[in-house]
Amino acid sequence: MKFRVDGTFHILHITDIQEVPEVSEDTLTLMRRAMDEAKPDLVVLTGDQLKGCSRAFRKKPEQVEKTIRRILEPVVSRGLPFAVTFGNHDEQSGLSNGEQMEIYRRIPGCVDWLNSRGQEILHGTEEGTFAVGIQNYEETQTVMAVYLMDTRGDAPGGGYQTMHPRQIFWYKGARDTFEQVHGRLIPGIVFQHIPLPEYYRLLKKTDRKTKGSIRTYRTHANEYYVLDTEKCQSGSFKEAVSIPDNNAREFESLREKGDIFAVFCGHDHRNSFVGNCGGMDLGYTPSCGFNEYGDGVNRAARELIFHEDNPAAYETRLLTYKDLVGEKPSRPFRDFAYSHRPATKEEALEKIKKYLLFTGLAVAGVQAVRSIRRKRK
Repeated sequence: MKFRVDGTFHILHITDIQEVPEVSEDTLTLMRRAMDEAKPDLVVLTGDQLKGCSRAFRKKPEQVEKTIRRILEPVVSRGLPFAVTFGNHDEQSGLSNGEQMEIYRRIPGCVDWLNSRGQEILHGTEEGTFAVGIQNYEETQTVMAVYLMDTRGDAPGGGYQTMHPRQIFWYKGARDTFEQVHGRLIPGIVFQHIPLPEYYRLLKKTDRKTKGSIRTYRTHANEYYVLDTEKCQSGSFKEAVSIPDNNAREFESLREKGDIFAVFCGHDHRNSFVGNCGGMDLGYTPSCGFNEYGDGVNRAARELIFHEDNPAAYETRLLTYKDLVGEKPSRPFRDFAYSHRPATKEEALEKIKKYLLFTGLAVAGVQAVRSIRRKRK
């Protein structure tokens, strides 16, 4: 895998497709249009390709493969290479990440250590954790590394599992291997599903009365935040940043030698902001799939363009359904419902409490009015 003759390398980041066997045509249309617009050298999928909790997958492994092949049709039909890691919903389909990776490996274009085809690929400790070296156009040296990190799944007691220390150790080993082989640090970018806790450093703590403030949960329970526009270059903040309860110190490890210039994730479907924290960019790509909650026609894929002489000076833009396809999805009422669906269990519980409170007050009000009318009679 190498840079183009014009000195650029294009990645299309797609995340949170979260599809079922009856894949949404809107999802596929967005993927096709984004690929035709970006013409990527590599498509990176960062987890939750499957809506694993769907009953359509219950004890039906053949449906998992059917769905994976269907959502990858736009990639395969264009002959594009793709790299994949996993999210917290993929294993809920009934197949382990390892079993799913075996399916991906059978699909043309899968970039993986078993499908290296002479590429420089360093395999990690988990399926979905690996690094790919990107060479210059002349193929005389590696000038950039693309890391994919599996951020594991849901925690038994709620929330999300913490990244395992062995993955952090693996990253450091891979970074040092690149340095030893090539005689210098290789600048790199990390793609993963769940964001780092440090994403909160790109936000400003405020109160619930502030316009546009978002309530957060668990480690930041009952707090309110807005986007810090001094730290963020672009994008929106529309739902709580959902992170593991424990910090794996990934951020410090990635910054240790200064080789990693950016981290991009998904997971929080409506967020799309990109900002700089301690010299390293932290960014979101919003969800792509129309069979799960999302930001309406602002669902998107993200294009990233890197330059051979300085990969860290990359350019990026969102390729939204609205811009590529139009203002109206094929199933607007269904999409309206998904667009207003709570993002987390905590948010859903909060809305239920508000609904019950409102209902209780309404019932009490009606009863009070009836009581007054009886007294007047």
